[in-house]
Amino acid sequence: MADKKPLLIFPTPGVATREPLGSGNSGIHLPDHERQKERIGRRWQTLKDTFEKEAISLSLKPEGFFTEYIVVFEVAGSIDEFYKAIKEVPGMFFLKEQLEEFEPDEDFYKGDNEKYKGRIFVSMVNKKSIDEIIRLWKIFEKNREATFDSGLAKFKDLFKKLKNVRPYSVEDRLEDTGMPQYLEGIREMGEDSVRFEVEFTYPESKQRRDIAFEEFRTLINEVGGSIIEGSKVDLMAIRYFACLADAPTSSFENITNQTSVRFLRASHVLYFRPPGQAKVCLQSYETFEFETELRAEEPFGDPFVALFDGLPLENHELLRGRLIVDDPDGFASKYIAGSRIHGTAVASTICHGDWNGEKQSLVRPIYARPVMHYNGFNGEEFPQDRLLIDLLHSAIVRMVKGTHQEAPIAPRVKVVNLSLGDGYRPFRKEMSSWAKFLDWATYEYNLLFIVSAGNFGDPIKFTIDPAEFRNPISAEGKHSFLDQMLRQDFNRKILSPAESINSLTVGALNKDMAEIDPSDPMFFARINLTDNHGYLAPYSRFGWGMNGAVKPDILMPGGRVFMRRVPADRGTDHVNLLFGPNGNDQPPGVLVASPGVEGKINHFSYQFGTTFSAAQTTHLAGNLMEILVQLNQESDPGQQIHESYFPVLVKALITHGANLGDYYSLFRDLIGEFPSVPNNQVKARTVAYTGYGEVNGARVLYCTAHRVTLIGVGELTWNESQSAHLFKFPLPASISSQVIQKKLVTTLAWFSPCNVWSNKYRIAHLYLSNFRNNEDITLDDGMYDFKKTSRGTLQHQVYEGTRADAFIEGGFMIVKVNCRKDASDSELKFWKRIKYGLAVTLEIPDTLEVDIYEEIKAAIQTQVRT
Repeated sequence: MADKKPLLIFPTPGVATREPLGSGNSGIHLPDHERQKERIGRRWQTLKDTFEKEAISLSLKPEGFFTEYIVVFEVAGSIDEFYKAIKEVPGMFFLKEQLEEFEPDEDFYKGDNEKYKGRIFVSMVNKKSIDEIIRLWKIFEKNREATFDSGLAKFKDLFKKLKNVRPYSVEDRLEDTGMPQYLEGIREMGEDSVRFEVEFTYPESKQRRDIAFEEFRTLINEVGGSIIEGSKVDLMAIRYFACLADAPTSSFENITNQTSVRFLRASHVLYFRPPGQAKVCLQSYETFEFETELRAEEPFGDPFVALFDGLPLENHELLRGRLIVDDPDGFASKYIAGSRIHGTAVASTICHGDWNGEKQSLVRPIYARPVMHYNGFNGEEFPQDRLLIDLLHSAIVRMVKGTHQEAPIAPRVKVVNLSLGDGYRPFRKEMSSWAKFLDWATYEYNLLFIVSAGNFGDPIKFTIDPAEFRNPISAEGKHSFLDQMLRQDFNRKILSPAESINSLTVGALNKDMAEIDPSDPMFFARINLTDNHGYLAPYSRFGWGMNGAVKPDILMPGGRVFMRRVPADRGTDHVNLLFGPNGNDQPPGVLVASPGVEGKINHFSYQFGTTFSAAQTTHLAGNLMEILVQLNQESDPGQQIHESYFPVLVKALITHGANLGDYYSLFRDLIGEFPSVPNNQVKARTVAYTGYGEVNGARVLYCTAHRVTLIGVGELTWNESQSAHLFKFPLPASISSQVIQKKLVTTLAWFSPCNVWSNKYRIAHLYLSNFRNNEDITLDDGMYDFKKTSRGTLQHQVYEGTRADAFIEGGFMIVKVNCRKDASDSELKFWKRIKYGLAVTLEIPDTLEVDIYEEIKAAIQTQVRT
């Protein structure tokens, strides 16, 4: 094995101005002025009449507060910062902007009759503001290019691009919430009452919010429903105002705008949702006892890592002395012996990794905060009498900030593991409140959340002639299965809150460290569908993220899973496959600590799921932070990295080890056969399934003589004079003018504040230049689509080249980190500082008899002295 050498730290960067980014053209055909007048003109009065009828239906006084209603504007293309124009109209306030894809028609179309992107703007209006919009429309009607009053010019863009204007409906309040499926389950169980979450609009005045809340209470009381006391949450940071409520199941019989149930049409309700869902219920759960004594050094120091999950079995032999369990809600009282399953398994994986493999236990204890309790048949779940956002918010504040009465419990925590997801909220187009909250909390409290992508557990229809199906599966059959799995991406979207842009989202590899003998009779009926290309686990979910950002970000081992065949109807063209059971007391799987029967403290089990791929990522994060602590101890004060940069630098470093490797061509070829994917989009589409690929942890923990990693941190603003940093990466003259394979890996991570009113959402956009065009090293195009890598808060690229580049003594390559404002927000000024972490690696073949590490290290020391 090559000698391990410590990571190197970039010297302090120079300050510069950012490089401009190009902008695209939507290319959408819009109707001419006369046609738009004909299409839209009459709709304003229709809208006004509809609202007046609704006021009568809800028995609201015409002069009262609740003559406010929600209006929907469907727009072709986009209108930047439209919410600012809405603020200028008295009685009108903005609610949300949502990306949408529209079918072409005779008035709006793009190219060869293809779908085109647009926006849906949702706003609150009253009679006065509707009259003002109609006044502006009449000005536009007379003259398409008329001058509007200051601040209102964007309404002219709205009128030109407006496809439709309509009232917000009951159907809108339920779209993409999972509520219809949740109600179906409630009915199947024969429940007479249903508990659900109500998310309200967010008027800026607290008095108006209170009035809206009381009005809804009145309406739901009409049907015998009620609001759960103590469940009201008002979080201005993400415009979140919600409560939990109960209502008769029968009140949801008609969930259309024709319903006679008035609370479903309450004018200040944005959404009805299922309450926070993250049930963990393992029906067939088997464990086995340790056969050897466990030996691991006792942890010490303050925790850097936190676990928000179920209650772990803290006196388990693998966990004793390794957890600081903080349970202010008293969830422990609701657990019975042997039921602390999920938290114990995740805590074990964070502390030790996969116990099958080489042990590298964390040296610090873990702060464990239970956010679930045990509920008998339902297993472990979130408490149903409290809003999830409220629970998480109080947990974070207690952990790192404290209150006036109490000091923070674990103020040095940098990374939080969240191996939980809402099965009712796959991400399709609108950010969940949970994800918005994590994005806000990341920036507000400087925390890295490591989130699981979510598990897909539905039966899989494998299209194949049932008569030809054989086990073991042929290589061709396994290839076909992967192809079909990728084509099912609509049903495999990542689960909330995995779409969070600031979090590190982890999908699963079908991989673990367990040893199995495939010839063992116990494996006879188990079907292994991904052995030869065992990359994506068949249970792992796919992306995209917000605005097409890369999600999941990375893949880590989640445990292998076998499948079993279940009967299908005669004459079908497929076989039905179900997951497991693996048999938790037998491999394969990630080996974890488990509560045995009656809470025995020396049991293990084998598990699989994105739960464990996220936990293994957090394990790596804990070890990386110890590396950074050690680097600081060995560095001069001027080169030390302050702990406040650890969260964002760890995010960059973990991703820095990601690579698709040999599997890139496999996925590229499969996706290239999709009829819906043009050839020029194959590279972009690949990362929706794989993220940046499998993480090789060893590559980011240390350097070698032939692989050199430099790390850097900083803060930027979008003020022009402080909007870029210049880092100098020394180029080794020892390989100058040689025809050798060179690999350059660049990774930039940051935490962005977010504007929940804007579809752009991300306020701070940091970016690296495309090194394909640099003047120092000749490189091929990067492995990942450059535009796609720029849409989140994590930009990663792998370049390769073989040209004989000439490097002069003392030469260097410029690495420029740029910062610009993306989504606007008047509350965040240009001087707001954005922390970032940077990692850059140069690698050459280890067969060369040169030591570029020492050469680059010496050049770095020269920069520092200068």
